Amino acid sequence: SSPGGGSDLWARKISALMEKELGVKLIVSNRPGGNGGIAENVVWNSPHDGYTILASSETALVLYVMGASASTAKDWDYLISGGSPGVIAVLADSKFNTFEKFIQYKDKENPISISNAGKGKLWHLKAVLTENFSKVPILHVSYSGSNPAIVALLSKEVDAVSCSAGEIAPFIGSGQVIPIVITENYPFSFDGYVKIPPISKYYPDVEEYMPMSQVLCLLFPTDLPENIKKTLNTAFNTAIKTDDMLEFIKSQNASFIGLSGEAANKMALKMESKLSWFIYNQKISSISPEAGGIIKYDN
Repeated sequence: SSPGGGSDLWARKISALMEKELGVKLIVSNRPGGNGGIAENVVWNSPHDGYTILASSETALVLYVMGASASTAKDWDYLISGGSPGVIAVLADSKFNTFEKFIQYKDKENPISISNAGKGKLWHLKAVLTENFSKVPILHVSYSGSNPAIVALLSKEVDAVSCSAGEIAPFIGSGQVIPIVITENYPFSFDGYVKIPPISKYYPDVEEYMPMSQVLCLLFPTDLPENIKKTLNTAFNTAIKTDDMLEFIKSQNASFIGLSGEAANKMALKMESKLSWFIYNQKISSISPEAGGIIKYDN
């Protein structure tokens, strides 16, 4: 993704802390484009020696079904840090300054425009889910990351943005932006703000698709030598538990996950299945997950 979004900020934070354990400098290089596939392919096509790894959100889990990569989750090992809840937000002077007003809008000739971090990415899927249940006409506008998607809202290019609570929090704190719904199955409170209800309060059947959560992670090809995997896992597990990282997670309105090894890989496989099959069933992509061996998991 582009600089300034959640993936970028988390990558820079965790890599700075891992440096202390590894004893080497970690350089974060943003490679936006190809819906995330450019960055993934840089890592995949580099020597599988642990010196080039991928920092990503759950976007890495949909690259196959979006036609951006030939690999799937089974080809990677994951180091999962945490994640922030999803939110739909509008400008403070918007006529859609409550979700009740938002869902009453039915003018198909003039749909509500909602920006997102990229087609097929989580915040786009959250907006699609909202559209499906509310029947509100929505124009989905994709950017190369959440930062430009938020800028689009601030500059009034769009009516609303679908992004993470952590990414939009500074603008909510400044009073420029109002959160109208949490795109999860639980409520969420921003500092100094009233508790925002989840979409499941309005549409209980949305529970069928939950959890559909943000996952911020590092990943590397699974065929790395075991000693290198162990080194990366140890550095991550040390960094993720530091007071510095825990304070950062709190500041990002996020939840701690802190998984590595088999537990992280299992989580990635299940989320890959949920997101990929949703994308395919919604006709966002014509590539079947089945073609990549991505099975369906029961909730």
